[in-house]
Amino acid sequence: MQTSTTDPNSTGSSDPDERAGSGEAAGAGGGDSLDHREFVEAALERGECTVMGSIPRASNDTRLVVVEYAGHHLRAVYKPSGGEVPLRDFPPQTLALREVAAYRLSAHLDLGVVPPTVLRDDLPEGIGSLQAYVEASGDDESITLTSIDGIPAEHTPMFALRTEDGADLVLSHAIDDDLRAIAFFDLLANNADRKAGHVIHGSYLPWAGPRSIGSFGIDNGLTFHEEEKLRTVVWGFSQSSFRIDEVDALDDVSAMNDDLVSVLEDCLSAPEIAALKGRGQALAESGFFPDPPDDRTVIPWPPI
Repeated sequence: MQTSTTDPNSTGSSDPDERAGSGEAAGAGGGDSLDHREFVEAALERGECTVMGSIPRASNDTRLVVVEYAGHHLRAVYKPSGGEVPLRDFPPQTLALREVAAYRLSAHLDLGVVPPTVLRDDLPEGIGSLQAYVEASGDDESITLTSIDGIPAEHTPMFALRTEDGADLVLSHAIDDDLRAIAFFDLLANNADRKAGHVIHGSYLPWAGPRSIGSFGIDNGLTFHEEEKLRTVVWGFSQSSFRIDEVDALDDVSAMNDDLVSVLEDCLSAPEIAALKGRGQALAESGFFPDPPDDRTVIPWPPI
């Protein structure tokens, strides 16, 4: 499947979309630089989409899309609201909106942990989220499921499980900045479903080279509930004090100024936005990543 129709090494274009798409413009670093993000967001919002088919094993209607924009082709994931399976604890047909809200919060706080995601109402199955597809780099072992004696030295074990054939395995994860950023985001977004498979190390702009590679949290539909719902396999940062940049982000959310409200209010209800503000205030007051509570389920199932 095509990912680009132009020479990825070309630097001669005078078009800003072409420069950002080819990776010419200077960004803040790897993964989710502002130039990459703006180019892909524009492509998702305005590009011509071709639906290629359904993605297997997804819980809801999920489709692979090829987007053509400014001489490039990129892949994206389309989740129509009408294809969402009803849930007991989330309002119907709101998961796509939560996917978009997750990206907007990540972008507003400059966390760079959610791939560009927009809302489209002109695709075949109606209104839904359209998220840039992250191509896995294939070299990431930040979250692993291994035998007890195979836990990587730099990992923190989270929990043990026994397979149907009686093998004892341990899920563990690295203590690194990329995973920490996702764990921090999930605290604010109140993510109820951060499985290991929902963390991908790779790029949503494959032609942009190594500087576009980072770690991203995908499948962010079960977020922003008013009640505490955080379920994640990434609890290893518990009791870590917040860093200065994290404190600044918490202060931003705690203030909930008009700029932040304006990017969230068409995706979330007023009580959900108020709950987000409350989480920011509570986390800022505590000063550190919380421990998993012992009065409810804190690991998503299945965890992978």
